[in-house]
Amino acid sequence: MIVECNYCHTTYNIDEKKIPAAGVKVRCRKCSNVIYIKKAAVPPTDEARATTTGPEAKGVAPPPPAVEKPPSLELPKKAEAERKAVEESVERKIHLSEEEMSEEDKKWHARARRLAKALASDLVLYNKARVEQGLRDGTIAQLLGPEIRRSWEYYCQQIPKHIVESTDYFKDQLNKIVGKGKKLFK
Repeated sequence: MIVECNYCHTTYNIDEKKIPAAGVKVRCRKCSNVIYIKKAAVPPTDEARATTTGPEAKGVAPPPPAVEKPPSLELPKKAEAERKAVEESVERKIHLSEEEMSEEDKKWHARARRLAKALASDLVLYNKARVEQGLRDGTIAQLLGPEIRRSWEYYCQQIPKHIVESTDYFKDQLNKIVGKGKKLFK
């Protein structure tokens, strides 16, 4: 199941089997936004649709679904334990330690760090005047927006998706090199 942070639009691939029936709240690793995850409803089969006698069968659009409220913060003990297990598995998946990584992943992480550094350095090299003006005026994101977007797209094409989604190498290098150590990009 693909879950997207509604704040920064980072996507995560979560095993739906690990989501408890009551749903779970997890924190986005990129922006710390709390994301409420609930199992996806199973779509009705063609047979079930054919036997429908409601407004859909008569060609009338059904009323919009009611907005669901997240469950209260008080979860049964079993659901609370399941929620914690999911959060821990997501944490482990997102932040694997060096010894838990395969040699292949270690190489990809090293390549991702080098590529992020090279792209950020190129942004400064080819846009020196705009970088200085943006740092001075606080408008660096607006001045370099298209170039940053192109660099990000190239980065995403070159690096495996699971590494792009679980790390902040690109953003960290933008802050370090383009932002001269200031946390301008979040």
